[in-house]
Amino acid sequence: LAMAAREELYSKVIPRRSRQHRAGTIKHGSSLEILLSMGFPKARAQKALASTGGRSVQAACDWLFSHVGDPFLDDTLPREYVLYLRPTGPLAQKLSEFWQQSKQICGKNKAHNIFPHITLCQFFMCEDGKVDALTEALQATVTRWKCKFPTPLPLELYTSSNFIGLFVKEESAEVLKKFAADFAAEAASKADVHVEPHKKQLHVTLAYHFQSSHLPTLEKLAQSIDVKLGCDWVAAIFSRDIRFVNHETLQVIYPYTPQNDDELELVPGDFIFMSPVEQSSTSEGWIYGTSLATGCSGLLPENYVTKADECGTWVFHGSYSILNTSSCPSLQAFADGALERRQQEDQGPGDAGPLTIICQNVQPLRMSSQPGPQKRCLFVCRHGERMDVVFGKYWLSQCFDAKGRYMRSNLNMPHNLPQRSGGFRDYEKDAPITVLGCTQARLVGEALLETNTIVDYIYSSPSLRCVQTAHNILKGMQQENSLRIRVEPGLFEWTKWVSGSSLPAWIPPADLAAATLSVDTTYR
Repeated sequence: LAMAAREELYSKVIPRRSRQHRAGTIKHGSSLEILLSMGFPKARAQKALASTGGRSVQAACDWLFSHVGDPFLDDTLPREYVLYLRPTGPLAQKLSEFWQQSKQICGKNKAHNIFPHITLCQFFMCEDGKVDALTEALQATVTRWKCKFPTPLPLELYTSSNFIGLFVKEESAEVLKKFAADFAAEAASKADVHVEPHKKQLHVTLAYHFQSSHLPTLEKLAQSIDVKLGCDWVAAIFSRDIRFVNHETLQVIYPYTPQNDDELELVPGDFIFMSPVEQSSTSEGWIYGTSLATGCSGLLPENYVTKADECGTWVFHGSYSILNTSSCPSLQAFADGALERRQQEDQGPGDAGPLTIICQNVQPLRMSSQPGPQKRCLFVCRHGERMDVVFGKYWLSQCFDAKGRYMRSNLNMPHNLPQRSGGFRDYEKDAPITVLGCTQARLVGEALLETNTIVDYIYSSPSLRCVQTAHNILKGMQQENSLRIRVEPGLFEWTKWVSGSSLPAWIPPADLAAATLSVDTTYR
C-alpha cells in the first residue's frame, strides 16, 4: 500500500522538460558576466575562461582559485591557437589503434606528441576576450562550406626513411586550403586576429623521427589502415600556453609534499613544464619546472614524473563537422589527456544537469611530529546546489500553494522545509539547497571521513543553504550527533551582492535545531 501511494505521488510530478516555461522569470548571464558579478577582475576572468575552454563558470572559478599563487596571473600575454581537422568514426578508431601499436612495438616517436590530425592553420595568437568571437568565426565558416567538401576525403599513404603519413589528394587539398583561407578572413573580421593558413601539403602524420630499423614494422602497420573507412571530419580549435612552447611536457605520477620553500607540490595527474635551460643549477635527481594546475614553479624530484604528450596540456575550444549534413555544431569529446571534455547540453531554463561525481585519491592529512605549536588546518567549502538557481527566481510558486503550504513538485526538491516565522516568502532571499545539493555536501563529508580527517569545529553562514550544506557534510562524516554547527553571521557573503535594502530574515539557530539541523544553539 505504501509503495502504491508513493508511485501515485511521483506519477503526479511533471518532468521539468515537459513544463511550460514562464517567459522572463529566469535571467541568464554570460559566463564572463557571472564571474564579474562574483567580484573577479575582468582580465583574470577572461584568462580563466580562455584557459578552460569556456566550459563553465565552475571550471573558470576552480582555475582562478588554483592559480592564486601564479606570478603570471595578471600577465596580458595571450594564448596560442590552432585549427586542426580531426577524424571521427571508424577511421579515427583505426588511427588510434595504429598509435597504440606503433608506440608499444617501436617506442614513442615525435608523431605521438599530438593526436591524429590535418593542420589547416598554423598557430596564431588571440586575446583572451576575443576567444568566443574566434569560435563564432569557425562556426560561420563551416556553415558556408557545408556540402562543398569531397566525401569521403581521399587519402594516400606515403613513406620515406624517417616519415610516414596519409596525404590528402591534391584536388581535395585545395578545397580544404580555400576553407582555411576563408576561416582566416572570418577570424580577422570577427576576432581581429592574424591567421596563416597551412600552405604545405595537407596530411595526417603517422610517424616521424623514428629509428631506421623500425621503418619496416611501422610501414606494415600503416598499410593495415583502410583509408576508405567511414569517417566524419571535424574542424577543431585548440590552444596552448605560449610560455611553454619550447618546454618538455611531463606528468606527475606520485604525490610530493614540499620540504623546502623552493620546492613544488606534486599532485598525480598534473602536468609539469620543464625547460632544459633552467636545469643547469639543479642538484642531481632534481629538476625545475612549472605546474599546469597552479602556474607555480619550483624544484621537484625527477623520479616523481614521467614524459607526457604535448597535446595533453592543450585546451579544446570547440569543433564543427564539415561533412555531416546536419546544420548543428558537433562538440566532440576527445580522449587525449587534458583535452577530454564533457559535452555540455543545451539546457532550458530550470533544467538541472546530471550530477557528475569525480572521485580521486585524496592524501590523508599528516600532522607534523616536530616539537612546537601544531598548525591549524582550515577547510573552506561553498554551499551545495541552490533551489533558486535550478528552478528559477520564481521557484516558490512551483512548490507552495496559496495558503503557504509546501508541496514537493520535483524529485530534486527537498522532502520538507523548515517553518519560518515570517512566512514562506522569506525563502525568496534565503533559498535552501536541492536534493542534489545535499548529496554533494554529504560526499564531501564522506571524503573527509575516508581520509581520517578530524574536524574540531564547524562554522557556517546563517544562510539556510550554508547551514544545510554544513549539516550534510557532518552526515557524510557520521558526526551529525556529536558536532554542532556554529552559525556565524560574519561569514555571510559580501552585502553588496544582496538585492534590496535589507539583509535576509535568517532562521534563528533554535528554529534550525528544531528542524533537526545540527546547530549549536549556545554559540554567540
